[in-house]
Amino acid sequence: MRRVLVVLAVVATAAAGCSVDDATSNVATMDAAAVKACSELHDLGAQASSLSVREIRDRIGQVYADAQKSSNPVLQTRAVALYTDATYLAEGAQPGTFHADLAAMEAACRGGPA
Repeated sequence: MRRVLVVLAVVATAAAGCSVDDATSNVATMDAAAVKACSELHDLGAQASSLSVREIRDRIGQVYADAQKSSNPVLQTRAVALYTDATYLAEGAQPGTFHADLAAMEAACRGGPA
């Protein structure tokens, strides 16, 4: 299962940047999909303490789905990493890079270094 998720993450990341121009354009774009994904991430942060790990994964899944609709490749990539981490946690794995990827996603939402 983990290998499948890693392969999916690599494919999604590659699809997000098909060419150099595509990968570097829209890096700072906060379109409607990006705003929605970031808003959901913010809401999740406020409610996370009352949710199970699976509920958190499901909510991050929605953040991921919205981020993939954005033209911002950094946000898309950060969402892939975060959703992969959340899936590992829901399956009983250790946090690994979850906290770092969450911080990177939050930074991308603020428009800071991601």
